[in-house]
Amino acid sequence: MKILFLSNLYPPNIVGGYERLCFEVANGLAESGHHVTVLTSDYGGKVQDFPNQIVERSLKLFATEGDIYQPFSCSPEQRAAMNVNNADMLTRVVEQFAPNVIFVWNLYFLDPSLLNAIQQIKRSNVFLLTDNWLIAFLNASFIQDYFSQRVYSHHSKPEPQYLLNAKQKAKSWIEKRTKPSFLMRGRAIFASRFMCNLYSEANFHFDGKTIIYHGVNLAEHSEKDFAIRRQFVVKGEVRLLVAGRIVEIKGVHTVIEALPSIIRALPEARVILTILGDDHDQPYMERLHARIAEMEVADMVNFVKPVVEEDLFNLFQNYDIYLFPSLYEPFSLTLIHALAAGIPTIASNVGGNPEIVHHMQTGMLFPKGNAQKLAEAVIRLVLNVNLRQSISEKARKMASHYTFGKMLGEVEKYLEKTR
Repeated sequence: MKILFLSNLYPPNIVGGYERLCFEVANGLAESGHHVTVLTSDYGGKVQDFPNQIVERSLKLFATEGDIYQPFSCSPEQRAAMNVNNADMLTRVVEQFAPNVIFVWNLYFLDPSLLNAIQQIKRSNVFLLTDNWLIAFLNASFIQDYFSQRVYSHHSKPEPQYLLNAKQKAKSWIEKRTKPSFLMRGRAIFASRFMCNLYSEANFHFDGKTIIYHGVNLAEHSEKDFAIRRQFVVKGEVRLLVAGRIVEIKGVHTVIEALPSIIRALPEARVILTILGDDHDQPYMERLHARIAEMEVADMVNFVKPVVEEDLFNLFQNYDIYLFPSLYEPFSLTLIHALAAGIPTIASNVGGNPEIVHHMQTGMLFPKGNAQKLAEAVIRLVLNVNLRQSISEKARKMASHYTFGKMLGEVEKYLEKTR
């Protein structure tokens, strides 16, 4: 096949896991003998060639150079010129490469006009939907309400179930009569049942759709490489780890707020929390440090820089419990690495997390944003030796099914079917 990948970012210019995965899939398909061209942006300024890939870095992102999290501003004339450039680049690459399939990844920080240009090209389109960027493009009000009402909302007291049911019925009745419908030309690959359901709720319709769970490259390890979870890494210490981007949606503040309860319940242990990740979101970092000072836990919290994927296994062996407190999570590759490494894991019960973290089986779940419930889960794991060991063993077995090779094979078959 001749496959054109379309992505806002591409290595070596990366922000998170989406663009890394895009590269790995493109590289895997190229190694399988398919002809791969990538159309991406020049954001970040770094250039690198890859074997068996043609990478065209000519799209213009609507993003602030040097800090993608900062608001972007430009004149209407500049925006129009950037849109013309992006549409022209797409047309030129398609004419030159003549792909069988246009494989659309994350187009966030681009303009919906580029999506319109894709839809008008007479080629098979496949959308890889790991997150909500397409909803944000075409149904911004839905995703804004979703995040404000369900992701970032904080209720001091849950509403009675009968009231929730009544509200949901009323909402469904209204939506059936008022919400817009989005008919997409092309097929969709979703990373989880959660994402598939979210797009359905936002009233998106595709020519076809499937769920292909993302996978990771898991190195072979002997049993002696795994930490013994019936004991702690360092005697007398409870070493907690959070790993991921340090931004509000990852819920790191929930862990900070849980620390005092954990410390009080474990007076004989020294509790240490390590927060590992990209700390470029300075406003959120300032909020975290203020919360740490308020909770009086500064001497128990360490911030460290992120590590490369190849180092994750050894990283997890040096900690006792992995905390994954996201407020919203489509499907996490880091979470798969953690389960594969056998570290007892506690995750929020949102998004795709419950599809791989089965409560009291492959890990523990807690209500997102609920610091007390998170603390209770940590305390339970610390005090229950058998539970730690059982979770570790079952998590490793579960993670062995989420390999990159399995994912790549399923993606290849689906693209072949759509050409």
